[in-house]
Amino acid sequence: MEEIRVYHSLWKNGLLIVVCLAFAALGIYGLVVHPEKSWLWAGVGILFFGLGGLFMLWLMLRERITDKPYYLVTDESIIMNSGLKSWEIRFADVERFFLTGKMIGIRYKKDREIQKYEDASKLGCIVRRFNVRITGSQEALPADDMTIKPKVLCDLLNERVKRLRK
Repeated sequence: MEEIRVYHSLWKNGLLIVVCLAFAALGIYGLVVHPEKSWLWAGVGILFFGLGGLFMLWLMLRERITDKPYYLVTDESIIMNSGLKSWEIRFADVERFFLTGKMIGIRYKKDREIQKYEDASKLGCIVRRFNVRITGSQEALPADDMTIKPKVLCDLLNERVKRLRK
């Protein structure tokens, strides 16, 4: 089967970037006009929205310039390149994928799920238990604002899991 490349949507994320940079600009404006009143909130806004917007812009430009997708779906795995780190989910370790709002939950096979708990730090175990209570899975893949709809991506991943079993 062919590899499937999934990128961030230019239009959806472009709008998010514009909004983030607009809030950062409002923070800069607040610092310039009233530096004595709003320096704390302006600074937080500049850091949070400014850095967040610039990170999203960098991520989208990097994906397009280097032709390195956010998700690469192969016959045996899905590789997520978050911009800071890449990680791979092998279909052989997965029981099924399912939608959880705007995310795709991962239901690992029992032995792999136990291994993930054992390999995690204390904080990691707490986060994994919290995720299971909230979404029904230890881990999930962001699926909103991509070049493919979450339902289509989830169905595609489940199809690859089934093919690998045969």
